[in-house]
Amino acid sequence: MNSWRICEANMKKLSAPSVICEPEKGTLSKGFSEYRTEALLFCDEVCERELSQQEFFECVFRNVTFQSDCDSCMFVDCIFDHCDFSNADFHETVFRRCEMKMCRMTGTDFSYGRFQDVLMEGCESSYANYACTKWRIASWKDMSFTEAGFMSCTFEDVRLKRCRFINADFNDTKLKDMDFSDSDISGISLNVQNLKGAIMNSSQALACTRLLGITIKD
Repeated sequence: MNSWRICEANMKKLSAPSVICEPEKGTLSKGFSEYRTEALLFCDEVCERELSQQEFFECVFRNVTFQSDCDSCMFVDCIFDHCDFSNADFHETVFRRCEMKMCRMTGTDFSYGRFQDVLMEGCESSYANYACTKWRIASWKDMSFTEAGFMSCTFEDVRLKRCRFINADFNDTKLKDMDFSDSDISGISLNVQNLKGAIMNSSQALACTRLLGITIKD
């Protein structure tokens, strides 16, 4: 059995968010009387109100633009569909059993966040800051992480499919069991010692020899 198949088989199954079929519609711009919000649908709005430390459980966000501080929030069993997080502040925010599909996250600050059972699919996340984040059981599919920062991150059971990590920064991050074989890692920055256990195709492995100071001569 190939090494990547062994790695995939050993990974834990991603838990999907638990959301009711037809949640009641809510409005982010009106604010909240309590810090915990449950089972609401937020749709087609621009949120400029500060959401710091707010907790959302079993909520759906559809075509929502976040233009406010959302640091230290908690999102549990939530779905984000075609949302815009560009340049928003989600510093120290927790995402647990969440799905983010076709969202825009250009320049978003997710630093020091916690991600568990999170699916990200088809999102634009170039220039985003993921420094010091912790990931446990996650899936990235068809994502663009061009020039994103993944410094000092912790990854456990993270699956990658057809992602772009062009010029991304993985310094001080261990890449064991991360399967980059069908992703674009052109120009990534990383520490040589943290490459141990990473999975790459032959072309990627050859390109990484430059990090060892090796010159290949035929």
